[in-house]
Amino acid sequence: MDDLITFAIGDIHGCFDKLAKLVAACASAGAGRRTRFVFIGDYVDRGPDSSRVLEFLIDRQLREEDSFVCLRGNHDDLLIRAACEDRTDSDLINWWANGGEQTLESYGINDPCELPANHLAWLRSLPLTFIDQHRIFVHAGIRPGIPIQDQTKEDLLWIREPFLSSEVDHDAFVVHGHTPTQSRLPELRPNRLNLDTGACFGGTLTAAVFTGAERPPALFINSDGHSWRPRGKRK
Repeated sequence: MDDLITFAIGDIHGCFDKLAKLVAACASAGAGRRTRFVFIGDYVDRGPDSSRVLEFLIDRQLREEDSFVCLRGNHDDLLIRAACEDRTDSDLINWWANGGEQTLESYGINDPCELPANHLAWLRSLPLTFIDQHRIFVHAGIRPGIPIQDQTKEDLLWIREPFLSSEVDHDAFVVHGHTPTQSRLPELRPNRLNLDTGACFGGTLTAAVFTGAERPPALFINSDGHSWRPRGKRK
């Protein structure tokens, strides 16, 4: 597996154009190598093109299942709950108030229950974590001091503190999103990497490039076409 390159991509939030540009840039960077994509979740809401984002991801995963990993984010989970037959008014209002209105507009519908059945089924199938030799990929983070198998769904999808301020090693390097960085650049710490660079708030969409040799990222690439090394300058 040492020759495998992994591209981890942060929160998309309906920003299809940025997604398409970033995936193309990653594919170019990985040309001639074995590659894998890991998406950190939050594919819908807030941005203008949630429907196109899901269509793209579903199609690519069907064609490249082993090399196209998609995790569930808290916004994806909010949509799932809002589209359930037994949803509560609170489920629907909470999703709608957190960017769901833009998702409905992108589909041209009035109720999340009207989303294509295959889109909802795909969202429901998404795992909460992906683990490789050196890293744990998860949407929000993990609760420090708790084994990964004992983490709650709530924490994996929603946690901020005490995770963000923790300096614990976690026994693996944690790659996450969920909390937009103020700098609109990825936030790299010794024990974790935050890839939510606020794509839906005017920032770029960012990918971290991992090799099998070490835990931290070897390179960053964003949807503007820039690439740079973690402790160096942009190319």
